[in-house]
Amino acid sequence: MSESQKVLIADSSKLARTLTEKLVKKIAPLTNVISVSSVDQAISKLKKNRVDLIISALRLPDDDGTKICEYVRENHHYLPVIIVSGDVDSRLKDRLLSTDVTDYIDKSAGQKGLEIFLRGLLRPDDEINGKILYIEDSAVVAHATKKLLQNHHLDITHKVSVTDAKTEITDSQMALDKFDLVLTDYYLKNNETALEILDYFRNDLKLDKIDMPFVIMTGDENTENQKQILNLGANDLIGKPVNQEALVKKIKFQVRFTQFHRKNN
Repeated sequence: MSESQKVLIADSSKLARTLTEKLVKKIAPLTNVISVSSVDQAISKLKKNRVDLIISALRLPDDDGTKICEYVRENHHYLPVIIVSGDVDSRLKDRLLSTDVTDYIDKSAGQKGLEIFLRGLLRPDDEINGKILYIEDSAVVAHATKKLLQNHHLDITHKVSVTDAKTEITDSQMALDKFDLVLTDYYLKNNETALEILDYFRNDLKLDKIDMPFVIMTGDENTENQKQILNLGANDLIGKPVNQEALVKKIKFQVRFTQFHRKNN
């Protein structure tokens, strides 16, 4: 995300909006910040302005902050929407939060946590090291993607199927020791899908969205199908054909926050 692009901040607290704006400017000084205090104001601004990132409180005076997310998904698709709340961790584990949201950050992480979180989006070119489990059955696609990610200082372990990936990870501690993120195509060899490895991590290994983020590549543009994938435990989706810049941005964003979370727990 370039520094000349726009960030929308929605919060009922003027102080919170001011602090978040200062943080955004600290990370990317030339960013144009639009500040609002309600869902209605946010949607009004979105109808008139091109925005590149939304940071919203979960509770706003006129409605729930996720209503902004619903509007975005219907009109702007992959525009990232970050919700800041005081009740994120427990609700994420129970999957009680909207799948329309790109990601959440708990207020308990403080300004430093929010800064690390936002740097993944506002400064995606910053160097960050991470270990990725990558599942892709196309040798051509895998070669190109591995080269791209390795050029961005990411360590890639490539597997061609869900079955092969499971043999790499036999318990949750092994998963946490070996990887920061799982990147997978939706459709894989032998009629496997990403939902199978997602189910393995979320339900068998008991690793939630914060413990082990998933980015899934899919060519399905059906909004309901996308929501289902997110509801089952994926952190984010990337459309196919894959935009390389968007892929790197999404991966670095997830890796940065997961590493922050693990360090503080």
